[in-house]
Amino acid sequence: MDYFEALKTSDTSNPSFYAHSPVPVPKDASDIGSVIAYIKATCDDVYFTSDSDEPVEVYQLSAAGLSMLEADSDKLTLPDAKAFAVFVAGEVTTAEEGFMAEKLPVSKFFSRLCGQQVSERQKRLAKSLECAFAKLTSMPGTESAYYRIGFLPNVEVYVVMLIDGQIVGIKTLSVET
Repeated sequence: MDYFEALKTSDTSNPSFYAHSPVPVPKDASDIGSVIAYIKATCDDVYFTSDSDEPVEVYQLSAAGLSMLEADSDKLTLPDAKAFAVFVAGEVTTAEEGFMAEKLPVSKFFSRLCGQQVSERQKRLAKSLECAFAKLTSMPGTESAYYRIGFLPNVEVYVVMLIDGQIVGIKTLSVET
């Protein structure tokens, strides 16, 4: 598949193409190094706008962390919001009053991210990231989720994919006053 084929949106008969980072979308989702390199290059200069502008960064969960989240490693799935929050913030924090942990569809995050970029370059990068997530998670055995975890006004945002037994994706901060 060539460069532009990789960026086709899968749910439209009239696909759009987007120029983006110099790293092409990985052809093999099981090559986690390529997936991370793509995300890192594409996140350059993309910001999540809330009450502040926060950078979007690469997030990877270690193999040791995975075993804490899901006992059956043969049939891993992304955890529910509370289990993910326990891993990220700790058990004590999640029991405190006012703590939020939500698991939402990835499309909700990308509709907000793509709609808020200021420059044309940022819009292209955000759209490229969205297309890459759609392509990579359309492969068998993959899954994605959008987690919102923390106490208002600072809510940590994780948009992750479960690929080949590893969790990779992006993270940022949403400041909501």
